[in-house]
Amino acid sequence: MPPKTFTVAEANALLPQVIPLIEQLQGIARSIQQTAQQLNETVEKVTAGNGYPIQSLKVKIRELTEHQLQLVEAFQSAHAQLEDLGAMLKDLTVGLVDFYGLRDGEPIFLCWKIGEDRIRFWHALEAGFAGRQPLD
Repeated sequence: MPPKTFTVAEANALLPQVIPLIEQLQGIARSIQQTAQQLNETVEKVTAGNGYPIQSLKVKIRELTEHQLQLVEAFQSAHAQLEDLGAMLKDLTVGLVDFYGLRDGEPIFLCWKIGEDRIRFWHALEAGFAGRQPLD
């Protein structure tokens, strides 16, 4: 089944739903990284010995692992919501999102990123962000 294509107006109308999802995904990604760092530090303590209480470190590793899994599930859920809207996450760090569109009957991506007030750029499917061109 071909992907849904959007007009610029339709894609812009979705931005109020897309923005909080991107921000949520960015926050979850930061939390995943922080938890991974805490997990690595705890594992290092276990392997280093040096009198660290092994039982409490095991409990901490289990708790951090469970938290990490919850974060991954939350990330997957928010990402699925974004995709259900028809938006494609291209770069989480900069909050870059594409929507399928048409230009002169040819498929394109309508390109938007966090901080832009509306969709003002497009690019060919194979061009990527570097090929962004103004809509006007």
